[in-house]
Amino acid sequence: MTSLINQGRGADRGMRAERQQNDSRTHRPVLEALRLQIRVIGALILRETRTRFGTSRLGYIWALLEPIVHIAVLSIVYLVFMRRAPVGTSLSLFFVTGIIPYFLYDKTAQRLAGAINANRALLHLALVKNLDVIVGRALLELATILLVLLLLLTTLYSLGQMVNVYIEPLIMAQAIALTWLLGLGIGSINAVLNTMIKSWDMIFKMLTRPLYLLSGVFFMVERVPPPFGDYLRYNPLVHSIDLFRSAFFPGYGRYTIDVSYLASWAVVTVLIGFTLERLLRKKISASVK
Repeated sequence: MTSLINQGRGADRGMRAERQQNDSRTHRPVLEALRLQIRVIGALILRETRTRFGTSRLGYIWALLEPIVHIAVLSIVYLVFMRRAPVGTSLSLFFVTGIIPYFLYDKTAQRLAGAINANRALLHLALVKNLDVIVGRALLELATILLVLLLLLTTLYSLGQMVNVYIEPLIMAQAIALTWLLGLGIGSINAVLNTMIKSWDMIFKMLTRPLYLLSGVFFMVERVPPPFGDYLRYNPLVHSIDLFRSAFFPGYGRYTIDVSYLASWAVVTVLIGFTLERLLRKKISASVK
C-alpha cells in the first residue's frame, strides 16, 4: 500500500515537473520576442537621437530654449499689463506648468506624423515594424520633455521661484503619463494618415494651432464664465494641463479636472491609431516603398 502511495506521489511530481517545463517552453519564446522588441525600439531611439541632435548642439539648445522663450514672452506680457500670477506667487512657475504638458502633447503628436515616412529604409528590415518607429519616436519626445522639465524646475528653484511649493509626484506622474498617451494616440493616427494624405502633417499643424490659446496654458479655465468655460472643457488638454498644475498648486482645477475624461481620450486614440496601423499595414507598406 505504501509503495503504491509513493508511486502515485512520484507520478504526480513527474507530471507537475513536465507541466512546468512545458509552461517554460511556452513562455520562453514570448519573453525572447519581448526582449528583441525592446532592443529594436532602443536602437531606434538611439538612431533618432543621433539624427535629431547628433549633427549639431543647436538641437539640444533649441529643445530647452523653445519653452523658455514662450515663458519669457508670456511673463513680459503679464508684467506689462501689471497682471499677477493667476495662482501662486510665481508667474514663471505658472507658465512652466502650462507649457510643459502642452509641449509634451503637441511635440509628440506632431513629430509622430512623420515617423513612418522618415524611416522608409528601416521598414524594409524584417525586425522593424511601423509601431516600433512610432513608439521609439514617442519615447524620445517623452525623455526630452522630462529633461527640459527637470532643468526648468531646477532653475526656478535656484532663483527662489518655488518657495512654499510642494510638488505631488504621483499627480505629476499621472498627468505626464496620460498626456503622453494622448500625444501617442493622436500622433499614431497622424503617422498613418500622413502616409495616405500628402502633407497631412502640415494640415494637422494648422488645424490644431488654436489649441495653444484654448487649453489654459496661460489662464485658468475655471475662471472663464459659462457657457464658454463649459465649451473649453471638451478639450482634453484643459484637463491635462489643470491636472499637471494641481501637482504644484493644491486644489487647482477642482472644478475642471476630469481624469476619467482625459484617460478615455488617451486610451481611445491609442486604440484607434494602433488599429488603423494594423488594418492599413499593407497599404502603408506599399506607400512608403
